[in-house]
Amino acid sequence: MTSITKQVWEILDNDITIKKDLERGIINVSALSQYILDTYQIKGSLDSVISAIRRYKADETIQDDYARITKGLQEAVISTKTNISLITLRNTSNTYKYIGQLMAHEDFLKNDVFRLIKTRHEVQIVVDRDSQAKAKSFFPESAVEEIQKGLVELSITLTQKGWDTKGVLSRISNELATQGINIVLIFSVYPTISIFMDEKDLLRAHEALLRISAK
Repeated sequence: MTSITKQVWEILDNDITIKKDLERGIINVSALSQYILDTYQIKGSLDSVISAIRRYKADETIQDDYARITKGLQEAVISTKTNISLITLRNTSNTYKYIGQLMAHEDFLKNDVFRLIKTRHEVQIVVDRDSQAKAKSFFPESAVEEIQKGLVELSITLTQKGWDTKGVLSRISNELATQGINIVLIFSVYPTISIFMDEKDLLRAHEALLRISAK
């Protein structure tokens, strides 16, 4: 059975807002403990949760990890691309025949925006708005499930040290979630984390990244 301490620490690790308030000393530990008991299915007493939170605050390893994540993000380069579209295709053997033709075309072979992601049931292609119609023309209507327009790509290019720091991606995604920002698609290939979202969320997302990388 997972210990109460481990359960509480996992909750705190995944809630950036609470973690920041604990770090600043502006949160009531007793009230937070009661909130955790009321919100999560933890079988323990109020005192045991309070004790776990206090040990979390005092744990130097956790605080060091938090500082390393901040440092890694301070050294990152943030860039954006607008006017992105996401084409979702059915994952069938015929689809790959058309994908091969698409990828062999010079317009997509050299396109910086082009991305191809496969899941069990779908294949998704990321293209810029100007290339969307041409990309779609390679596939029959029956192969296309959905086209999402008006997306943006937020790219975080990390240093090697930042890339090797555990928890960076988790902190970014949790911070965006606390701002009510929906991540449409996210993937990472060294040295860049690419996050796709609706255009309307870009400013808030950019501000959120600046906040969590502030000294």
